[in-house]
Amino acid sequence: MLSVLFVLAAVLSASAALPADRVEVEPCTYPDSSAAASAWKPVRGGEPASLSAEKTPEGAPALAFPCDMSKLQERAYWDRQLTLDLARYSRIVFWIKLDGDTSAVAHCTLYFQSGDGWYGQGFAIPEEGWQRVVLDRGGFVPEDAPTGWGKITGIRLSFWKGRDRQATVLMGGMAAEATAVPVVRDVQHGAEGRTWTDRMTALLRSAGVDAGGVDSTDIEKGILQGKKIVVYPNNGHVTDAEAAALEQFVRGGGKILACYGLPAKLAEILGLADAEYVRPEPANQFAVMRFVGPPLTGMPREVKQASWNITRARPASNNARVLAEWYDGSGKPTGMPAILLSDTGAFISHVVLDDDRDRKLQMLRALLGHFDPSIWSGISEGALRDAGTIGSRWRSLDEAVEGIRQLAASTERAPEIQRKLEAARREYARAQAAARDGRHHAVLEPAANAHRNLVEAFAMSQQSRRGEFRAFWCHSAYGVAGMTWDQAIAHLKRCGFTAVVPNMLWAGSADYPSELLPVTARCQKEGDQIQACLDACRKYGIQVHVWKVNWNLATAPEDFVAKLRAEGRLQRDISGNEVRWLCPSHPSNFALERDSMLEVVRRYAVDGIHFDYIRYPDGASCYCDGCRQRFEASLGDRKVTRWPDDVLRDGPLHGAYLEFRRQNITRLVQAVAAEARRIRPGIEISAAVFPNWPACRDEIGQDWAAWVRDGYLDFVCPMDYTASNREFRTRVQVQREAVANRIPLYPGIGASAPGLDPVQVIEQILIAREEGAPGFIIFEYNSTTAAEHLPTLRQGISRER
Repeated sequence: MLSVLFVLAAVLSASAALPADRVEVEPCTYPDSSAAASAWKPVRGGEPASLSAEKTPEGAPALAFPCDMSKLQERAYWDRQLTLDLARYSRIVFWIKLDGDTSAVAHCTLYFQSGDGWYGQGFAIPEEGWQRVVLDRGGFVPEDAPTGWGKITGIRLSFWKGRDRQATVLMGGMAAEATAVPVVRDVQHGAEGRTWTDRMTALLRSAGVDAGGVDSTDIEKGILQGKKIVVYPNNGHVTDAEAAALEQFVRGGGKILACYGLPAKLAEILGLADAEYVRPEPANQFAVMRFVGPPLTGMPREVKQASWNITRARPASNNARVLAEWYDGSGKPTGMPAILLSDTGAFISHVVLDDDRDRKLQMLRALLGHFDPSIWSGISEGALRDAGTIGSRWRSLDEAVEGIRQLAASTERAPEIQRKLEAARREYARAQAAARDGRHHAVLEPAANAHRNLVEAFAMSQQSRRGEFRAFWCHSAYGVAGMTWDQAIAHLKRCGFTAVVPNMLWAGSADYPSELLPVTARCQKEGDQIQACLDACRKYGIQVHVWKVNWNLATAPEDFVAKLRAEGRLQRDISGNEVRWLCPSHPSNFALERDSMLEVVRRYAVDGIHFDYIRYPDGASCYCDGCRQRFEASLGDRKVTRWPDDVLRDGPLHGAYLEFRRQNITRLVQAVAAEARRIRPGIEISAAVFPNWPACRDEIGQDWAAWVRDGYLDFVCPMDYTASNREFRTRVQVQREAVANRIPLYPGIGASAPGLDPVQVIEQILIAREEGAPGFIIFEYNSTTAAEHLPTLRQGISRER
């Protein structure tokens, strides 16, 4: 099963209209609780399910799942056997409610069994009341060997432990629905294919489009029948059968929106040719998409997007033309197409990113509205609805205006905030007038303006806190695209942040002149990035805590990995397959990890050193021959006769092997902490850790509360990436108890994963404060958070007085 999921579930209001193309998955129509308990089998100590006395908001029956987490170590879960063909459906919908102590449940996962595997996706439960959950099929992650959505044989509902409390989860009305606009996941593209399908689906839904993910194999089976638009978010492969289905689709008047991936068959259908990958220097050459030629209804003049490469193509047939061109960061034209439009669809030359979000949504609305004008009314309704939706608090413009007015009443900026609220009302009235007149495309701009004014007013009504630790993780060793390190750190300082945590080294690469790790080609060209970042941080008074990705060899050059492989230093999973990570029990790997981190401490006057991926990749690794020998030695040279069965779940040595794994990770933290403090007194040792304490001790060998207890860390940063404020609060509460005030707890907020907007980030900062955290850290510092999140936070919650 999936150990931890940070998958964002779209949630619709109870009044949202449901399409007619649907099938019941679990209608909960049992004659009595005994029949419900017989159908839903509790697993590993769970209590029986029953019929709920309470109905869903639609008046339909519901099931009750009791979750006494004081009696369970990891989760409460139930299995239901059935037979379903869900191949033509794009999403799963159901009602959910949590009664009792809401902190009992941290997060939830819905699984569908298929063949010898599962599809799983996480979802959130609201703090109070019923909520309709909508899970896009593209967001379900396959495990083991599922055989497709057409062959579903079971359902599993898992409620993961938060605190030792009691609660009951109510669930009802589970159905599968087909959406109007399929977003196609490239099944040959693995996890990355799911990522881009998820992102595009979320953007389209935000734009008011009824979109949902499907698999590329579903296209071959005729899922496009009756559809008008299909979206390919980043698909590098198109089979012959898939291409034939697409040709038939466009012959019937269907349109294709494709992004970045442009295989030859897809290019031909779109009337394009000569597709080629382009990655220019400098990296910020693609900064703005500016529209040219006859405009489409509702299209903005330009859209900002910091793209690092593109797939360039040219018009060839089907009346194809250039709709938008790329301009660089200085406003100069590059001469390269950003968007091409033809009679059969459109092609965007890079993936659609989240920056310049309002205009990005406007662009998508205009493109899809051009393909199918009938969707404009739904788009304008969605724009009006979203204009007054601010975070999790307010669901209408009137609610938002009154709520923000009350927040602002005690601030010195109340008059300025009131002007923003009045502007929001004026713009919203303009949008309503356009909708009444049937000018649906004219709704978008004033609706976006209304929302923007509300967000600014909300941000301005927040209060800063003195002495607060405010940091960003920066995943790129080269900072923010389009900025120098000096510019990026100056921006952090202006926006009231106190620290940056830049990723400067991995298990098999370094972006500084390391004598122990392979130095990246970019570093050899552009120079020492630790020094560049450190110089900027000293200039502006910002702390720098250098971040290492431990054990993971994803960025290591092939010759380095080959050498490690020959020396038996790579991990193996339960089946003996190679895992591209260093084996933590191997003495040479331990020494390399320790010494590379200490190399940074010796050479640079950094404020801290930061562990990440300080764990195993999952519960299925490592089971290499070296682990067997070293585990046997830890047992006093006792032989393990059935390897790895004896150390797996239910094996006689399972508990001992879990402790062996934990100690392999802990000893690195202990060794680095002790020596780093000796080398550079006052340096701070920290770690990015999994949020699901204590389950992560067994799942991935990460015993981080023990590191806190034993004094190895100076602060800890749990990666609490979730769009659910209730889940975020529960996680912080559990973590606060584990830390017990020994060191500062800085909760990690996922601005980029799962992708919170600035208002949601503010809400989670407020929760962290309410739960006693003396600071926070945000993932991640990039062009989007620099341009959109930081200026919003600066208006209030991180404002320097």
